[in-house]
Amino acid sequence: MVNKVRVEELAHLQKYRFKPELTNSMNIIELLDEVFLQDFLKKLACIIGAPNEKTAASMFIKRYAFVAVMSLYTMTAWNKKMDVSLKNLKMEAPEPGKTWLPSISLVDDTLQDWNGENRHKWREEIVSNLFATNIDILINKLANIAGISRLILWENIAVYLFWLYETELKAHKSSNVFDDFTFLLFEGEGPLFGACNLNPLQRFYGDKLNMVKWDNEVRIRNTCCFSYQLQAGKRCKTCPCTQIAMDRRCQNGEGIYCSVRSAAR
Repeated sequence: MVNKVRVEELAHLQKYRFKPELTNSMNIIELLDEVFLQDFLKKLACIIGAPNEKTAASMFIKRYAFVAVMSLYTMTAWNKKMDVSLKNLKMEAPEPGKTWLPSISLVDDTLQDWNGENRHKWREEIVSNLFATNIDILINKLANIAGISRLILWENIAVYLFWLYETELKAHKSSNVFDDFTFLLFEGEGPLFGACNLNPLQRFYGDKLNMVKWDNEVRIRNTCCFSYQLQAGKRCKTCPCTQIAMDRRCQNGEGIYCSVRSAAR
């Protein structure tokens, strides 16, 4: 059965930056055009105060991660499928003088109910539609145009999925939460996520460490997302550079995880 997003569902999705109507938006599928993407990253870098397109690409995919959050929340909490094909997505465009925390809308905002049969296969289709035909394509485009590591971009997605299942859905009583999270991390094979030999999320699911500075347990990232390069100069509390770089310089963040874990103990 196919239904429009209901009022109570809309209230939940708005928390994850869904907005039915956008006044200043861009079509996500336009980002597949290299000229458009290059121009977009240059404009975004200027507007958010990023020093280069690499940092802008990382910030974009962190914002875009909410597409995954909305899609997977809909699947796990409601047993419904959201159409997150590239041609069906719009995102609020960056504007000078405004903080860019973009809302996301759907051209077709109908949600399709699970038919009650073979949920494993149904879930595989949703995951493939989300990652293989959407996120992986954008990640590869961004990596090629901006010269940024795919590992950074994949981890930007992964940390929001961990937040969704470990925090947002923690109190949800359905067994779907454990089953779907386990599938995403340990059972879903690489090709389900795109041009990947291995599951691209699993490598980032490390143990949480007791960080004295934050007085709680956090999962330190493997890579640095470069957010410290924005004008505010702030690091994420999960930044792998925090323990080994106090002078605002940072390595690319891919090979320093072991050093950070040692420093945190």
